[in-house]
Amino acid sequence: MEISLVSSNDSTRDIAVKLIIEFWRAHNNYAQSAEEAASDYEEWTSEGHIFYLIKTDEDFVGFAHMGSRGAQIDWLEELFILPVFQNRGLGSKAIEILEDKVKKYSDSMYLEAAARNLSAIRLYRKLGYDCLNTISIRKDFHKEKYE
Repeated sequence: MEISLVSSNDSTRDIAVKLIIEFWRAHNNYAQSAEEAASDYEEWTSEGHIFYLIKTDEDFVGFAHMGSRGAQIDWLEELFILPVFQNRGLGSKAIEILEDKVKKYSDSMYLEAAARNLSAIRLYRKLGYDCLNTISIRKDFHKEKYE
């Protein structure tokens, strides 16, 4: 299945917002509101960011959010493929396209993965990414136990 990266714009904003809602549902089991997703979208399309929709011949199946952490836009901040389209090589293809873009102006492309996201880590290692620093860990506390 072939894909393309489509730069987001006003005409694709609603699609992007829906995909962002699905991103938070899939990654954190969080039911994000449309307003929260729109706020993420505004941030992820502001100066120092590039937001691409991932499109097959027929469907928008995910997104890639690139950002700058002080230099070039060479950090893959978020990569999301809808769960029904995962495990088809679409994430790998999206990363390869992003690498080709970033190679034109930066020596490296960077990304982070949550330590518990083993499938993402396996994908990134398979694509040649190596650990650059330490892993941060956290312990979540349940809201219902707050005083």
